[in-house]
Amino acid sequence: MRVFCGLMVVCWAGLCLGQTSEKDQALLSQVRGKYDAPFNRELQSFDCAVGFSWKEHFKETTRVGDEGTDEELETLFQPIRNRVEVTRSRVTVTSGLSDEAMNKLPYGGMAEGLLEHAVEKSLYNWLAAGTNAILPDAKTPVSLQQSATGYRLAFKMQDVDVQMNLAPDMRLLDAVAKTPQPDRFETSFDTGPQGFVLRSWTVDEDGNVEPGHRLIFSYSYQMVDGVQVPEQVVVMRESHHEVWRYKLNDCKVKKVGK
Repeated sequence: MRVFCGLMVVCWAGLCLGQTSEKDQALLSQVRGKYDAPFNRELQSFDCAVGFSWKEHFKETTRVGDEGTDEELETLFQPIRNRVEVTRSRVTVTSGLSDEAMNKLPYGGMAEGLLEHAVEKSLYNWLAAGTNAILPDAKTPVSLQQSATGYRLAFKMQDVDVQMNLAPDMRLLDAVAKTPQPDRFETSFDTGPQGFVLRSWTVDEDGNVEPGHRLIFSYSYQMVDGVQVPEQVVVMRESHHEVWRYKLNDCKVKKVGK
């Protein structure tokens, strides 16, 4: 098992140059308003227990051999109780183990480290939607035109041309940064009580966009004290037959001013 590669997390604010019309700027604000971004409202942080089964994990994921034996995974790693705290800028997974205790685990606790990595990266990826950083900042100069799919949103990120395709209801479908080796991602959104929520985010590995070479992040949601936060999360790395499924439970939210 290998740690999957870094994610393309988008943050456009303050990076874009150019001219825009008042109409385009108004439309961009309208687009942004359709998405549920709880960290832009009252949410300060949320904290959850991480539910994960090593036994179920290896029904879907190819074993390399340096994770530990079945007995070690069951008796040493499964009892670890991980929690994760998410703020608007940070994802922190804690196991309650000291560095010394971690190092005494088989292979220096590699299995636990891989799980923590999967949780951190998938929730950092979700934060792009949870803070509305998946879309350009409201002050970003843009061109927003109707297209065959719905709308085409174009702007510059530094000196790079970026194009986003939106559905007729303004859900983000995909985006591409037009570099010599284009960076591209695809998304799908569900309708929630407070706007669109991210259901899936797909990126390619090493510029290969064909099935079998993608990273796919999927999310379902739970309502906690009036805020929608992730509940079921799945990370799929197709090239390595690697799947991580975990559930966030016993969640507590902190709101601004409370």
